[in-house]
Formats: sequence, C-alpha cells, structure tokens
Amino acid sequence: MSDSIKTVGVVGAGTMGVGICEVAASYGQQVVLFDVQHEMAKQAIVKLEERLKKRALRGKITKQQVSDTIACIQVVDDLAHFNVCDLVIEAVVEDLDIKQELFRKLEIITSNLTLLATNTSSISITAIAAGMKDPSRLFGLHFFNPAPVMKLVEVIAGLQTAPEHLAQAKAMCKLWKKVPVKANSTPGFIVNRVARSYYGEPLKMLQEQLASFYHIDAVMTEAAGFRMGPFALMDLIGIDINYAVSQTVYHAMFNDPRFKPSLLQGEMVSANTLGMKTSQGFYNHQPGAGNPKAEYAHSDAQFDQIIVPEEATYFSEMFCDFEYDNRKWQGDKVIISGCQLLLSDGRLAKTIEAESQLPTCLVDLSFDYRKSQSVNLCFSPNVNQFMRNRIVAFFNHIGKQVLVTDDQPAMIALRTLVLLINEAADAVFNGVCSAKDVDLAMRYGVNYPKGLLAFAEQLGWSHVAQTLDNLQQWFGDDRYRLSPYIRNQL
Repeated sequence: MSDSIKTVGVVGAGTMGVGICEVAASYGQQVVLFDVQHEMAKQAIVKLEERLKKRALRGKITKQQVSDTIACIQVVDDLAHFNVCDLVIEAVVEDLDIKQELFRKLEIITSNLTLLATNTSSISITAIAAGMKDPSRLFGLHFFNPAPVMKLVEVIAGLQTAPEHLAQAKAMCKLWKKVPVKANSTPGFIVNRVARSYYGEPLKMLQEQLASFYHIDAVMTEAAGFRMGPFALMDLIGIDINYAVSQTVYHAMFNDPRFKPSLLQGEMVSANTLGMKTSQGFYNHQPGAGNPKAEYAHSDAQFDQIIVPEEATYFSEMFCDFEYDNRKWQGDKVIISGCQLLLSDGRLAKTIEAESQLPTCLVDLSFDYRKSQSVNLCFSPNVNQFMRNRIVAFFNHIGKQVLVTDDQPAMIALRTLVLLINEAADAVFNGVCSAKDVDLAMRYGVNYPKGLLAFAEQLGWSHVAQTLDNLQQWFGDDRYRLSPYIRNQL
C-alpha cells in the first residue's frame, strides 16, 4: 500500500515540517512544501541543504544523497499544487481554527484517495476533522523532533477515521524505517499523556523541598537510568512549551489531578525564565556559567559483613556477584553491618524501622542496578554513623557514587516511575493504545531505557501497587490512585 504514495505534500516550513520533508525526500518521494511565508519556506530548504552537506562532510551520508534529497523537494506558493499529492501532512501552528480551515481547503483540492494527516501534538483529531465534509479521511501522524532522527510516529485515529487509512499510514511509516504506534484520539495521545509525570512529579517534589532540582536530575539519570533529568529536559524543551502542554492535557482531561500543572512552572513562565531559549531556566545557560552539582557521600570504611538473600530478587541481584574476603553470608534480606537495605515501597524508612525493629536503609529504584553510576539512599533514625559509613563504603567499593535523600515516601526515582507506569497502564485500560504500543512509544519517543509495562512486570506489579497505595495514603491525593489495569495484574 505504501508504494502507491509517490508524492507527499507538507504544509508548514517550521522545524517539524522541514524535518518531515527530509524524511520523505530521503526515501525518493517527491515532496511539495507550502508555507504562507513563501520566502521563509525557500530559505528553510536552503538551510536544510547546508545541514545535509555538513553531514556529508562527516561521512554520515554521501554527496549524492544530499543532491538527490534536495532535488525531490519543491517549494510552492499555492495549495493548488497539492492536487498531485498522494499524502498531505500538516505541520502548522497549534490552532484548531487554522487547522480546520486548512483541511476544508485540502479536501477540495486533493483527490478523494489522497491521505490527509495532521502532525498535531495536542489537538483532538476528531475536533480537527469536524470541519471537513468527509472526516473519515483525516488521521494524525505525530512525528517527534527531530523528525529525521526520532524513530517514533504516533498514528492517531479520530472517532471517524477510516481504518484503511490508518493501515496505509502505518505501512508508510515502516517504509520510512519509523516505528509506528497506533493511538486513539485522546488528550496528549500516548507520549505526551504518559510523560507528564516525568515533569509533574519532580516539579511537585521540588515545590515540597524534598530535594534540589540538580539532585533530582542526578538521581533520575545516574541512579535511575534516564538519559536526561526532568529539569534539564524542561530547559531544553522550553518551560513555556512544557507548561502549555501540561495545561492543555489537564483541562482536556477535565482537571484530573494526575495531570495538574505546576505552580512553580507557571511562575517561571511569568518571569520569562524559559530554559535554554532565554539562557535561564532551572539551570543557567549563559556561556561559561557554572551550575550547582549534586553532592555525593563517600567513605573508605572497612565494612565487616554483608548478608544477601539466597534467592536473588530484582533489587538484591546487584549484591550477589560481590565477594568480600569470605565475609558474605546468605540470609533472607540484604544486611550490611547490622542495617537492613530494602528497595523503597512508598513507606518511610522510620516506619519500616519501627515495624521491623531493625535500622533501615532504603534504596531508590533503578532500571538497571548493575549498570547504574549511582545509588540514591535514605536512612531511618537509628542508622548510626558507623552503619552509614560502611553502607556508603560498600557502594563505593562496587563502583557506585552515593546520593542521599531525606526520608520521604517512595524517594525520587521510584515515586516518578510508579506514576509513569500507572499512566501507561491507564492509557491501555482506557483504550488509548495497546500495551505493546505504549512500551514502544516511550522507548522510541522519549528514549526510556525500557518499556514501562515490561519494566513493571520485571519489578513486580504488587510492588508498583503497594507504592502507589502508600503514596495515596500519605498525600491523600487522587493523583496517586491505582489504575484498574494494575489491579487486574495482581
């Protein structure tokens, strides 16, 4: 089906529009580009050619590929030229009225067989299609920036989208070597819906004064395993853009507390501290500016013994390969110098200590403890300095830096991850997408190390459920309510 698409039309010569042009042209399709600012569109293709030539100089592509790609792109000054297109993708400003008016024109200009798609990231496909005579023709093709690099494309069905158009769209994406995932039109689709917790929960922790933004970023990257910390990522995206998407999803979801925007982020927008674009966000992006860094605990103490479970668990496996002068014994939990080490489950360390009558060190969650650069710890009141030094020394000995966080429910990484897992589960439960596609979307759309539902299976659904229940009990906030999808896994 995809080989029937010979000519692709793109409306909008911004970053996403030009990126989509490059994708189609690099696979030999003829591309027709239109923008209301005609000269800007021509200049955008000149800049594209310059970027491609730089890639050729680095040996990433050949000079022939550069000339072939540019030769496939034609900048036009009238939408009438789109009458030859087999597929038209809109990538204009996020304004419902403008998009509706554009597709009213496109369905008249183009053939009834022409596929019509919008690259919207947040507006309902059904709402855009409502302005058309034949709403079955419209679907979403949501690329991720930069479009030539990012593998994921969300193929989004409006309420009246014809299934055969979605099938053709998925086939086209595969021809482009993309990873298509199908979603039904809903606020935020898959990625922008599920990923809200990656920003919202760390912002909430910062507002609660649990930890500094740079400490949270260090935990999420060095200990948990994400590529970028939430605050560095918000600075890159733009605080204003991130805040606007949060507001859109929150209002579209009828003010569901899970998507509640951050007051702190709103204040930053008012102050015009928007991240890299204004040189000041959470971090200072001025040339040569110094930024604070997380503090690490270090100890050269000689720990006297370590006890590990006979049967390794997801958490304890990082201790099992470690040998220490025949002073490692087997037991039913991890104990170092008389202090038990447990994976956080949303209870306070001091609560666990009171129940178990054992000094307690809680360890934050990681996608892969063996590969992690750091561990994030918190301690119960009766973990004395002797115990702390030996626990820190152990982690230093196996090559981990040690971050220490105040004793609060679910710490930092676990608290964020269970919110992400819960939202991914709820997207599946509410028919937004399949379990397979939500995992693909988060891996290829925002570069998560693992699919969230696959990771929850590995960690244990009961641990996710227990953590969320403990968080809801502590905060009394419906934001932490457990998805029925997870209850069905127990």
